[in-house]
Amino acid sequence: MKLSKLFSLRKNQESDEEYYNKVTYKVFNNQTLDKHAKVTVVVPVYNAEEYLKKTVDSVILQNIGFENITVVIVDDGSNDSSRDILKEYAELYSNIVVIFLEENTGTPAFPRNLGAYLANSSYITFLDADDWLAPNGIKVLFELMEKTNCNYAVGKTIQIGSKNKKIVGRYESAKERENVSPFSIKHLFYHLGPRARMMKLDLIRENKIRYPEMKFAEDKQFFIDVITAAGSISTTTTPIYYLNRIDGNDSLTKQTDIMEKMDSNIKVLKHVLDKKLNPDEEKVIVNRIIEFDSITRLFDRKHFVKSDNKKAYYDKFEEVMGIFNQYNRPYSIEDTIIKPINKKYFQLLMEKDFKNVEDLAVWSKQGGTESKVEIDGLPYTLAHLENGGEIAIEIPFTASIQNEYMSEETLKLEIELKGHKIPEVQSLQFQSRSSILDSHIVTDIEQKASTNILSIDIKKENLEDISKDGYVMYLTYNDYERITINKDSETEYKFKIDGSLYKFYKTIKGNISLKVSEL
Repeated sequence: MKLSKLFSLRKNQESDEEYYNKVTYKVFNNQTLDKHAKVTVVVPVYNAEEYLKKTVDSVILQNIGFENITVVIVDDGSNDSSRDILKEYAELYSNIVVIFLEENTGTPAFPRNLGAYLANSSYITFLDADDWLAPNGIKVLFELMEKTNCNYAVGKTIQIGSKNKKIVGRYESAKERENVSPFSIKHLFYHLGPRARMMKLDLIRENKIRYPEMKFAEDKQFFIDVITAAGSISTTTTPIYYLNRIDGNDSLTKQTDIMEKMDSNIKVLKHVLDKKLNPDEEKVIVNRIIEFDSITRLFDRKHFVKSDNKKAYYDKFEEVMGIFNQYNRPYSIEDTIIKPINKKYFQLLMEKDFKNVEDLAVWSKQGGTESKVEIDGLPYTLAHLENGGEIAIEIPFTASIQNEYMSEETLKLEIELKGHKIPEVQSLQFQSRSSILDSHIVTDIEQKASTNILSIDIKKENLEDISKDGYVMYLTYNDYERITINKDSETEYKFKIDGSLYKFYKTIKGNISLKVSEL
């Protein structure tokens, strides 16, 4: 069946017809697409039998009401039991639209694009076939978009591994924001997968945005286009999406060779530079492609350390630099690099000091020895390389307790900040060691700019809601970044509150932490 026979009135059909009619497919419950829904959820599927039911059920159980959702599931030629599972869902639920592509297209791009093209709703979100949504995920994003009338909203993603959980893209869900510039959020263009995002369907259609058909980075380019077209965005701290990284769950990304990935990243770099954005905005996106993709993921990885063809890595980096230089931008690549170790990699690459590039990667990925030193009064990590050399890597700043004393109701800390760039500290955070979502904030902080001294009063009342557990103590800055606090003294400080003991102590690593236990 061809798309034009199904939807003769779809917007932009004339320009899209050739693209969408290049694949033959079968549709179940196509009549549902004549009805307008609040939200469309697009799910691309390929051999996803192990997790598919959990994925689809997570949409059915959304507390916004499943009747307000249309699910468009596009199977890209699965040869396991995925199609049998999807047929059962289509028979049970009329608002689950299932599409079987006759042949595998090789990437999630066409299935996602087809789902977006067929959608008939105010908003759209994407869900991979091995991930799942929090029960209130769609409702939270929907209500945020309705409240703020924004084009794009994003919430918290929890990555589920076989041994632990972690928050992905902490920067985007670190605080509640309404209609802010995406360029005001540091690192927003990192980790641009389809997770935990909702956007107006008209934004995609009016700007003719599609996923490019690449094995890697197709979602990166898509969401760069979406975010730059959105103008302003809104964010929430609420968990929305669970990203499946359980052992044995191999994604297409994991199966893609690093050089193939870099070829895709180069295509995205050209795409971004061709957009001719405001240079200050463009730098934020280019930082991600250069620093994260072309330095961190290319050199600061075990695959580089193990490779017998390191010349291919250097040649690929040279290709990236050559392409950037062709565009004659009004800023330098070096100006966009933030992370100290990446600055050092970049410096060595520019000097063609490949031996030290390789030794630094070995040190970084194999746990080489190090020492902390001060040079001209500023902190550095001194990396001790296997070849006997040393490389000094900037430490942006350190936080160390200079004075500590306790009254009956308050623990007072005076903390010295020392470094190359001292930020404005926003809060003291108690982060649970056992639950990534259990954290508590103290904002009663006085920062003396002239002396770089913080004064923090931790009062009994700040601790009353903290349950029994161990807590790492951080200073937070730039909304999501954080640093531990050095403690030299072995002195412990204790509060007793309602049958619980709150003990502040020095950890093995020399940082202050909190332990809450029964008396």
